[in-house]
Amino acid sequence: MKIAIIVFSPSGNTLKVAKMLEKHLLEKNISVQIVDITRTKGLFRYGTFGQYLKQHVKEHDLLCVGSPVYAHHLHYNVQDLIKSLPPPNNGWGKLAIPFITYGGINSGVALQEAGNLLKKAGRIPIAGMKINSQHSLTKLPQITVKVNEGMPGDEIRYLIEELSNKILNGKEYVDASKEFCYQKLKVRIKAKLLFREKLWQNHLYPKQVIDYDKCIHCGKCSTNCPVQRIEMIDKMPTIPKGSPSCIHCGSCVSHCPNDAITFDMNWNRWNQLLSKAAAGHGPLPSNEEPKSAVYCKVSS
Repeated sequence: MKIAIIVFSPSGNTLKVAKMLEKHLLEKNISVQIVDITRTKGLFRYGTFGQYLKQHVKEHDLLCVGSPVYAHHLHYNVQDLIKSLPPPNNGWGKLAIPFITYGGINSGVALQEAGNLLKKAGRIPIAGMKINSQHSLTKLPQITVKVNEGMPGDEIRYLIEELSNKILNGKEYVDASKEFCYQKLKVRIKAKLLFREKLWQNHLYPKQVIDYDKCIHCGKCSTNCPVQRIEMIDKMPTIPKGSPSCIHCGSCVSHCPNDAITFDMNWNRWNQLLSKAAAGHGPLPSNEEPKSAVYCKVSS
């Protein structure tokens, strides 16, 4: 069996899971290709996902798609990517597995969305996986609340082994996407009606602020921007007209060595919000159990 794993991983959590899966499958002498679309120049600005996939994804039997959860949903860039998948022929496999990582508060309806989109793209979602991970914002120095620090790690190894063993030992592959609808009705309704990540990014979320007096022109903000929004022009970090929207992952802030880039926000308020959510209180948490899981109907 040949397996292709496509990943979008702004904070590195989703890629870490992909590499753990790759390692286990390679030990079983399975051919694995990881295609990490993060930080691909021009891809998010022009939305050329279909063209990029045709050029970079090799022939495979099974396609895995990894994404972070943003505001209870599958990240919209990954949604666009799945919609751009070529039909399952000419080297593109019909079987698919979505997996998601989330910051411990709410995995939302992301896995359910991934399964539905993969089915519309002609695939059979034979399994799915959610992984409890460190919240990306808690990697910022301004955030004192730490949610799942260092995760994912060895604590999910059993899930990686469970997923890969079921894939490899399966005698019959069936659609498991109904199992991806694991959230309570209240959580699903809240995700559908209240959470609008792209709208929030453009109108509600804090704006990036660059202090050019502090900037040392190292380019780390540009290099580490997952959607390549920031470009170095004349050795200065610049956001050109037509650049993709900021996804507020905080990578530019956490990688800046001189605190020259930040968000125009009340950090104390965000610390309070995350602290409350991490404790399972307020409108954000789903308090789901288990926190990490494999959803699969592959029979052994």
